[in-house]
Amino acid sequence: FLGVPVTGFSAMTEKFIQSSGTDRGADGLVQTLNSYLCDILERKSPLTFPLLSPGDAVLVLWRTRAQELAKTISLVLQCSRQIQKNYGTRDTYVGQELRLKIGISAGSMDLMIVGDRRWRYFVICGPALDEVCEAEQLANASEVVLSATSWELCEQHRLKTERVAGKRAVKVGGWDGLKSHFEDPDLVMKEGDSFSPVSSASPCFPTPCSPILPVTTCIFSPQVTWVLLFSCPMILTRMSRRALVFQLNERVPLKLFPELRPVTSIFIRLQLGADVSARDLCVLLCNASRTMLDIISPHNGEIHKVILFDKGCTFLCVFGLPGEKVPYESLHALQSAIQIFDSCSRMLRKGGAVTIAITSGTVFCGVIGHPVRHEYTVIGQKVNLAARMMMHYPGLVSCDAVTYTASRLPPCFFKELPEQNMKGITKPGRVYQYLGITKESSLLFSTPQQLIFLFVFTGRDKEINLFCSCLKAYEELGQRHILAFEGTMGSGKNHLLTELAYLGQAAGHRVVAVELLEMNVMQPFSAIRTLMARALDLQDCESCRAREHVLQTKLRGTIQESNYSLLNGLFLVEFPDSEKVCEIRETRRKTKMYSTWAKVLEKVVGEFGIFVIDNAHFIDPASWSIISSVSQNTSLFMVMSLAPGYVSIESIFRPTADTTTPQNITCVRLDGLKPSLVVQKACQDLGVVSIPRDLARFLIQRSSGIPYYCEELLHYLRRNNMLSFRSQRQDENIEDNWENLVAQALSLSATSSSGAGNGGRVCVIREDVNLENIVLPSTLKEIALAQLDRIAPLEQTTLKFAAVIGPVFTTQLLSHILSADIRHNMNCLLNRLVYDDVLKWLKHTEVPDVLDATKVPATSPQAESALAPARADTNALCLASVERFSLSKTMEWPPDVLAFCVPLLREAAYELWPERERVALHRKCAAFLERHAHKCESCGQGDFVAFHRFTITSTQGGESFQDSVDEGDLRSWEALVLAGEHVMRDGTHAPEGMLRTGGKHSSARSCECKAIVELVLVPLVRHYTAMGDTAKAFYYLLECAAAYLRLSNNYMALMKLNEAEVLKKSAEKKAIARFEDATFFSLKGEVCCQMGRRKLAEKMTREALRLLRRQVPDTSVGAFVKSKVEKLLGATYVPRRASSLPQETR
Repeated sequence: FLGVPVTGFSAMTEKFIQSSGTDRGADGLVQTLNSYLCDILERKSPLTFPLLSPGDAVLVLWRTRAQELAKTISLVLQCSRQIQKNYGTRDTYVGQELRLKIGISAGSMDLMIVGDRRWRYFVICGPALDEVCEAEQLANASEVVLSATSWELCEQHRLKTERVAGKRAVKVGGWDGLKSHFEDPDLVMKEGDSFSPVSSASPCFPTPCSPILPVTTCIFSPQVTWVLLFSCPMILTRMSRRALVFQLNERVPLKLFPELRPVTSIFIRLQLGADVSARDLCVLLCNASRTMLDIISPHNGEIHKVILFDKGCTFLCVFGLPGEKVPYESLHALQSAIQIFDSCSRMLRKGGAVTIAITSGTVFCGVIGHPVRHEYTVIGQKVNLAARMMMHYPGLVSCDAVTYTASRLPPCFFKELPEQNMKGITKPGRVYQYLGITKESSLLFSTPQQLIFLFVFTGRDKEINLFCSCLKAYEELGQRHILAFEGTMGSGKNHLLTELAYLGQAAGHRVVAVELLEMNVMQPFSAIRTLMARALDLQDCESCRAREHVLQTKLRGTIQESNYSLLNGLFLVEFPDSEKVCEIRETRRKTKMYSTWAKVLEKVVGEFGIFVIDNAHFIDPASWSIISSVSQNTSLFMVMSLAPGYVSIESIFRPTADTTTPQNITCVRLDGLKPSLVVQKACQDLGVVSIPRDLARFLIQRSSGIPYYCEELLHYLRRNNMLSFRSQRQDENIEDNWENLVAQALSLSATSSSGAGNGGRVCVIREDVNLENIVLPSTLKEIALAQLDRIAPLEQTTLKFAAVIGPVFTTQLLSHILSADIRHNMNCLLNRLVYDDVLKWLKHTEVPDVLDATKVPATSPQAESALAPARADTNALCLASVERFSLSKTMEWPPDVLAFCVPLLREAAYELWPERERVALHRKCAAFLERHAHKCESCGQGDFVAFHRFTITSTQGGESFQDSVDEGDLRSWEALVLAGEHVMRDGTHAPEGMLRTGGKHSSARSCECKAIVELVLVPLVRHYTAMGDTAKAFYYLLECAAAYLRLSNNYMALMKLNEAEVLKKSAEKKAIARFEDATFFSLKGEVCCQMGRRKLAEKMTREALRLLRRQVPDTSVGAFVKSKVEKLLGATYVPRRASSLPQETR
């Protein structure tokens, strides 16, 4: 064995996180580490095959015969010499140096396959593996250490060694005489040879068809490798990870696997005794893996790795891999961890200990390793943190602060742990011990009884009026009623119930409110236990004796004293069993117990007015059976919130379908807020009387009318200091400069709160903030990814490509950037996405109300013809798509333009791309769009800044925009114009009468230039900014500003010049050419002139002339002479310049 760990890995991880952020740090880390390891493994001559690559280490083995073991050790030493010589150190661009240390051992190993029919994994163990781990731990950076066994077996007379203090291992300090063995033809792989592992037909290797026995152990000399896992497709299908097979089955190309996605990582360490045998170990691993699978599989978790290396027996479980994302991921992980901890502790008994660490965050998910030997894995700072926590907090279930917050569990379920100094982790944050949710804790935990009115609730007048009418009927006529509000996550159900509870309290009723969690579904009678405990004030009782006293006091006369023991399991009390109860048979005892509980509920219902249940879709069936039966016989008024998609909802509303049952259940679906209410809510949450128009547009588009999305977006903007606040009153003597002009434009409000005075605060977007480039908050990303992972892999991959283009895109551009492996299925995949309401076709005749977030997207006629009637049949969809495009040859169809129905889905899909792949796609998009980056034909084509491309050679190399114009380009132009028209309807326009003025180009508004600006020039700025090409981004910002000035949209011209100002300040000094800088000031002057700022316009124009080494005449005579000279020079220059241009440009 040859173990090659990389030192400095943890420190490098931290530096990447500091330089690129928590979301993007894993990307650079993987690229650097993968490049380093691939260089090491490229040394074909001495190397055979890497066995394992657990992130920051490589384990390699050699096949050899016993009589040649000494020579093989010499070969391994020579290989180690070359590795240390050529790759011993590696500098990274974040300033962290990587160094190698090498440990070598020799001997036999045990090979086991653990798991069951759902999941199988190869595991190796044995003395040789233990020795190589010890050897590499004894080595320092740039050193090679031989284990005790390998030192005894090697050619000692050829080596210069140094004993390790207190150990039998030795450090190698010299390499005399090893060259001859390195060149031994019997030991070295020849050029072009491929690695041939032991055949699966070998009698000692368990074939894929072999049954999985409690013990599957084979003893080998070190000549078998894990390459067998990847050499047989059958083994790959049956033994690989579910997330990998999920994509392979859909034929997603391997190069498209890498993603940056938030996951929850769980490291589980089983500390075993030193005397455990290989057979006992195999049995233990099989049992442990089956137990873990039974616990995590229902929540889409999976066992990702089993490692008997470096940190003992370790399992790595991951929640949220591609195709597996579900809501409440952190809560699932915590509950699974505590169940695994309890189960494995019982399994190990007194012979070992269990340690579990949980972290949540963005990691790299994809293929890592050498092209010949690679694996699908996760890597990142959060994975590294979980491994460190596992070692520093033994015997506990620990979690990081992100998991603690995301679980939304009360603090009583956690205990903060003391801070530990972890190797390579500079700021680990707070670490908590998870104590678990017990029956007693769930009895005590619920929503506070006294609900406090903290805000003015808006946008739900219809629901509030319905509640008031039902409450009036309940008060006057005693009508029982269950009022249910159904809505998606974030639709405001919790806030609505809080408002209704306040109204009930104001009407003189006592309100009993509880909030259920997902684990309540799996716990029989947990909902009714929590509800009645809150009503009977048992949550204030700290001991069992106190709960017994309260029950005896409040239930006196309701149930017989002999039946009190039937309440033991429900309220966690210990009443003694009476003789009457003991005589009841088991089957009849359950019936008696349920009837007793029903009497208690009837007693509670008779005394209290309103029951409020948040997350009622988590009511367990046993509790609902009692609640529904009581509701038929007593006057019960209950208000609950539901989320769609849960099986329990069917049982709740089954009585409404029964005509013989009184209709006492009403369900109301909560739709998204109207745009005006979104703006009103934003003003309310920020405590201001108005918000900027750009912020209002941003919130309306991104939130889709969902209140929680709006709250999270505002919280993210405030947390990152992107908003500023000031008094509404402004100083009249404001200085006339460019900064104040931009600030005035940014502060133009979209609306004001009703009834607000003129002296209130207003919200302003900071000048250096571009809302279009805002990263999706982690909370919303989790929700969007859960929706995205419900889509099939190929369709999801298509969405990821489309997300790079933008919210609106053309099929021509999508086809241009799509991978060739899936391009031929593009039409079929798009039709499926349209059918699933993920995308929508845009037509010439469609005029959508883009501000109405509740509008259901329509599909194009050609999409309908492709999908009906056999939409569910994939083959029918593909045939329909072919028919559609064959018809397009004989009749004219509108250009194919699509848009995302849910903006957050596009944001989440876009952020999955790793940096390198994302930049490559932006480059492809820019290359396609640059062919259309010019005026329309009616305006003479050409640049918006005259001859712009011919003066700046760094942009397009002086090529004509009409080079290689063909039928495809004309069709692309038509599609871009159509897409641009739809974007304009959703665009930001100048406020009436302030920044928008008519000009000499007013007639140009009816041309196609306006659409080209929105879908060609503006996206080009975004593409080049994402690529890091400051010069080209600045170039197209100037083009945008000139285009908006031509179209008399001075507001947008001002905004684009402000973006150019921010970009210029962040760029290097020589990144912007002198002519570009002069054009920038010239456009500034034109904007100021259009807005009536004459002095500021003159200042900007003078600066532009100064950069061009020209001066403005000081007198009127000088100005007259200068104008005549310029006209004369221009008359001779234009024909000469035109003769040097391409024919089509003239």
